[in-house]
Formats: sequence, structure tokens, C-alpha cells
Amino acid sequence: MSVLGVLLVLFILCMSLILGKSAVYVLSGLFMNLVLFLLFLFFLNQGFSVYFVSFVYILGNSLITLAYVNGWNEKTKAAFYSMLLFLVVLGVIFIPLIQSLAVHGFPAQEMEELSVMNLDMPIRFSELSVAVLFIGVSGALIDGSMAIASATTELYHRREGNIEFMGLFESSMTVVKSILNSTINTLLFAFISSSLALIFWYQDLNIPWQEMIHSKAFVDELAIILLSGVGVAVILPFTSVVTCWYLLKQKTR
Repeated sequence: MSVLGVLLVLFILCMSLILGKSAVYVLSGLFMNLVLFLLFLFFLNQGFSVYFVSFVYILGNSLITLAYVNGWNEKTKAAFYSMLLFLVVLGVIFIPLIQSLAVHGFPAQEMEELSVMNLDMPIRFSELSVAVLFIGVSGALIDGSMAIASATTELYHRREGNIEFMGLFESSMTVVKSILNSTINTLLFAFISSSLALIFWYQDLNIPWQEMIHSKAFVDELAIILLSGVGVAVILPFTSVVTCWYLLKQKTR
């Protein structure tokens, strides 16, 4: 058995031991997300709108991760509604900003390797760069919104019947402050790990630091992390507000 096969078996065993029967939903959810990604690539290759296909992919990925894996309950509903509303706002604000960065296309260092390939594709790379950034950000948004929605729901049920909006919101914001620090550090480490090979590559090519930090590849990686950081910093309190409002509205019905 190959190394990848051994790692896959260990992964399945660990998931089964820790999650029990829930591991079936997690593993099947991963497979469904893989199929969804292949469909995403297929429809892009067919010439469909990059923005539309990307939005459908993020929506489908969110539903699988939140609704299918974790169950369609008040926690996942609040997290899904928060993320969906926030993505719409994020799209209106950040799409022009991302396009102004002009990081679409391939870095100059990769053009020699790609010269033997056919680059005639029915895709606008300016739109594709926006889609890649949003897909990268959506993962952090799903994690953050689910964490806050779960914590706020637990706080609500512990004090149900004797809590108002501001009281629940203040308690939820205490959780937000605790989670935000660790989440930002996680994004920082993700940036360091993803950019380390790129930095060593630039050093091997004797590219000076001032040119490296202005290069397309480096700015692209940095933009994903910065947008993820901004997105997480905003969506955590945003999810807190939406979850508090949703839970108290459900109570009055």
C-alpha cells in the first residue's frame, strides 16, 4: 500500500474512533465536496459565468458542510444565513478591490514552464482570481460562523426564558473575542506555510526582497490571507448578531 493509502486508512480510523456514527456523514460530505469541486471545474471549462459557478459552488459547499454534516438545525441555519448575507456584502465591497490589485494570470516565473501548454481557455482570469479568493475566504467564514452560532445557541439554551437580546449578544461577544485571536493566528500560520516554498524559490532565483513582496504570486497569497482575516474579524460579530436575532425571533413564535 502506498503512503497516501496508509494515511487515508489512518484518517478514516481516527474519524471513526472519535466521531462514531457521525464519521459516515463527515466522510461522505468530503466525497460530496470533491464531486462538487469536479463539477465546478467542468462548468468553468464549458464557458459558464465564473461568478455564477463560484457562487453556486460556495453555496453547495456550505450546505454540505453545515446542513448535511452537522444537521439542519437552529445552529446551522443561523451560521448559513450569516455566511450567505455576509458573502453578498463582501462581494459588493471586495470585488472592485480585488480587481484593482491586478494579480490575475500567471506569475512571470511560471511562464517558461507553461510555454508548452495551450493557454487558450474560455475563462477571464480577472474573474477567476476573484473566484479563487472568495473560495479561499469561504472556508474560514464557514468555520468562524459555525463556531459562533454553536456557542451562542448553547448560551441561549442555558439561559432560555430569562435573557434579552443585549444580554445574549454581550455573552456571545465574549466568545467572539476568544475565538478571533486564535483564528487570526491560524490564518497567519497558513500564510507562512503556503508562502515558505515560494519565498525560498525567489531566494534561489536571487530576486531581491523589495521585488518579491511586489510580485504577483506573493501578493496573491497575501491578499487571500488579508481578506480572510478581514472577513473573519467581521463575520464573527455579524454571526453573533444574526444568531441572537434568529434565536429570539424563534422564541416569540
